Amino acid sequence: MPAVLIAGGGPAGLAAAIALAERKVPVTAVDPSGTTAETRGELLAHGAAQIVQRLGLGHVLTDALLISDVVSHWGAAGLQSHGAHPGLGLHGWGIDRRALANAMRERALDLGVTLQKARVAQSHPSETGWQVVVKSPVGTGTRYADYVIDATGRPAHIARRQQATVLHGPALVAVLWQTGAPQHATMKAEAAPNGWWYTVPHKTGGTVGFVTDAATAKRISARPTAFLDSVKDTLSLVSLNGISTPPWSMDCRSAVLDHTSGPRWLATGDAAAAFDPITSQGLFNALSAGFFAGNAAADAVSGDAEAPKVYDALLTRTVERTHATTHLQYAALPFDTPFWRHHARAGLEKSKTSAVPA
Repeated sequence: MPAVLIAGGGPAGLAAAIALAERKVPVTAVDPSGTTAETRGELLAHGAAQIVQRLGLGHVLTDALLISDVVSHWGAAGLQSHGAHPGLGLHGWGIDRRALANAMRERALDLGVTLQKARVAQSHPSETGWQVVVKSPVGTGTRYADYVIDATGRPAHIARRQQATVLHGPALVAVLWQTGAPQHATMKAEAAPNGWWYTVPHKTGGTVGFVTDAATAKRISARPTAFLDSVKDTLSLVSLNGISTPPWSMDCRSAVLDHTSGPRWLATGDAAAAFDPITSQGLFNALSAGFFAGNAAADAVSGDAEAPKVYDALLTRTVERTHATTHLQYAALPFDTPFWRHHARAGLEKSKTSAVPA
C-alpha cells in the first residue's frame, strides 16, 4: 500500500492524517513539537462544524465555549453588537488550541497514524517517491514515502523546495497574552490607531491579542508591561485585566502559494494559504484544507492524477474569495492613520521568498 508522509502536525497536518487513515492509507506525521500545542484561545467559525464532525471530533465542540455574541468598537462606528460576526454566519466556538491538538492527536493514533517528534531536514523527490531525512532528539533517520504533504505552516518548507512561490500581504504581527480567569462567552474586537485588539474566550480562560505592524510588535515585546500600562485607559471595550502570561508574537500576514500541488506532493493549511486574522478563518481553513488535502492525497496514491488539481482549484477559489474582501474590512478606516490606510489598499506581493535548500 502506498504511504504518505506529512511534514507538520498542526491542525491541518493532523486533519490530513485523519482523512488518510480513514481511507486506510498508511501515514506518518512528522512534527518538531510532537503534535502538541500551547494553551491559546482561537475562534472556530460556525461553518467548521461539519468538518469537525466529519473528522470524528464532535466532542471538541461539546467541550468548547459557544460564542453567544461578537461585540466590536471600530472607531467612529461606535459600539456594535453583531449577534454573530458577519464572517461566521451564525455563532462560533472559543477553542483552546491545546485541547484541540490533544483531541486530534488521540483520534489520529486511534486510526493507526504514526506520529514522530522530529523535523524534516531534507527531502528528495524522484519518479517513484520521496526520500526524507528527519532529525529527532534521538538522532537522524531516513523515511521513504510515495507522497508528501507540506503542512509546515507559513514557512512552506517542502513546497518552496519544489520551486513554489509564496505571495505575501503586508507585514502583520499578533502580540498575544493569556488571561487566567474564565471569560464571558463574548468575542470582542476594538480598533486602535496602530492596529486592533481582540479577545477570544474559552472554557478555562482566554486570549487577548493586538494585531499591528512588525515594528510596533517589536517595541511591545521589548517593554510589554509599559505598553499595557500606556494603553489600558484608552480601550473602551477590550479589558486587559487578568493577563497571566508574558506576551508572545506570531506572524499573521496573509500569504498564499502560487501553486499548492506538484508531482507527488501538495501543501495544506497555512503552508498553502494563510489568512489575516480579521477574516476569522484561520482555524476553519486549517481543518477544512487538511481534510480535503488528505482525501486528495489518498486519491492520488490510488492512481487519480486529477485529484490534486481539483484540490488546488478548490483552494484557489477559497483564497480568492477571502483575500478579495480582506482589505475592505480595513477600508472602514476607523482611524485615518498609516496602519489603516496601508492595509485598506494593500494586496499580495508577487515576489519570491528566499530559496530553501533541498
